[in-house]
Amino acid sequence: MKKSATLTIVLFILVSIFWAFVPKDAPTFTSASHASFSSWLLMRLDKGAYPAVNPAEAKAIVTQADMALIHSPATVPRATWIGHATMLVQYKGIHFLTDPHLTERPAPMDFLVPKRFTPPAISFDTMPKIDFIVISHNHYDHLDHRTVDRFGSSVTWYVPFGLKDWFLARGIETNKVVELNWWESHAFNAQVTVTFTPSVHWSKRTPWDTNDSHWGAWSVDVHGFNTWFGGDTAYDEPLFKEIGQRTGPYDMAFIPIGAYGPRSFMLKQHVDPAQAVRVHEDIRSKKSIPIHWGTFQLTHEPFLEPPKLLKAAMVKKGLPLQQFSPIKVGETVEGALLH
Repeated sequence: MKKSATLTIVLFILVSIFWAFVPKDAPTFTSASHASFSSWLLMRLDKGAYPAVNPAEAKAIVTQADMALIHSPATVPRATWIGHATMLVQYKGIHFLTDPHLTERPAPMDFLVPKRFTPPAISFDTMPKIDFIVISHNHYDHLDHRTVDRFGSSVTWYVPFGLKDWFLARGIETNKVVELNWWESHAFNAQVTVTFTPSVHWSKRTPWDTNDSHWGAWSVDVHGFNTWFGGDTAYDEPLFKEIGQRTGPYDMAFIPIGAYGPRSFMLKQHVDPAQAVRVHEDIRSKKSIPIHWGTFQLTHEPFLEPPKLLKAAMVKKGLPLQQFSPIKVGETVEGALLH
């Protein structure tokens, strides 16, 4: 096992031993997908180190972002994959981000986990002016405190119920944080509506805050261009069909396809590529972009396996590949390509 993985496990053990003797209140929310630390530890000890990542493979899925396009007026809908779960969506003067992670590691401290294998396609300093940001949940690969600090109160933050205080503690102005419960909506302005939809996941940022805040996905309608950002989720057919009925259909969806191995452990936490295709169908998405792969090595599937399995699942379903196929980190999809 690699030294970084061993160190991470040792630190978790020490924290867990300490925390076992601290009185705790019951979690605020109940999650069907939350796995215990002991089960995670047993899985890691059984599976060993994550598969090695070939630098050439990582380089092959990256392209240089078209910054001239990104900084031009978006007269047609435009979406750029910055990496992992971070999408930049632009349309008619509105620019928003999903779960922005613009730094090297998904951890509270830099020495705990390996660096990302593909860099953010757009840095904070070259980012266009952002109007608002949606946050799916508080896990470190989705809520990066260093990125949050850079944006600060310059944007409006849409966050799950129970997470607003975390943002306020970092000095963000209270009127810049909109906290929503599942199925609640908020009008950013007369042309933009943001709705928080459920997902099947959990929240935890420290040993003492398991499920103290919600987790979920975001439906964002900008001037009639309807998008859905899945964040992290396991599969639940009735839930996703309900989302499709209540807030769909969608012109574009950003659906996770990675961090699913081994299935014996990750089944109740993350969809695999075949399940992601079912999500695409259930929510009634016209065009979907796979996210949550090709950036961090978080679980035990090979680095480039997710897009291969996605293609196989689409072929098996008899669906046109252009409906749901990978793009490169840094690639922009716009205009007629969305339909």
